[in-house]
Amino acid sequence: MSCFGRRAAGHRTLVTGSDTDPNGPAGPQPSRRDKRWYFALMATCIGLFVLSWAVIDRYSTLAAVIVSAVALVIPPFAVIIANVASATDRRRP
Repeated sequence: MSCFGRRAAGHRTLVTGSDTDPNGPAGPQPSRRDKRWYFALMATCIGLFVLSWAVIDRYSTLAAVIVSAVALVIPPFAVIIANVASATDRRRP
């Protein structure tokens, strides 16, 4: 620290999980089932991207773009599914 109570430039502070959150606890972790759904959806997304540009592109560029667009929509749904458990517990009664 400098003489004025501020940190010197370039110094970093280690952030740990022991700090209390002013909004309360973060909520429960996703269940094993939710994690499996998330993994399956994200694996499908990556698989569709690879399939579209490694295989389908050779036959039809339009079809490859359509398959990529479908793959692009999957990640938001995967995140929603992964966060269902914690979102329901954070609702106010």
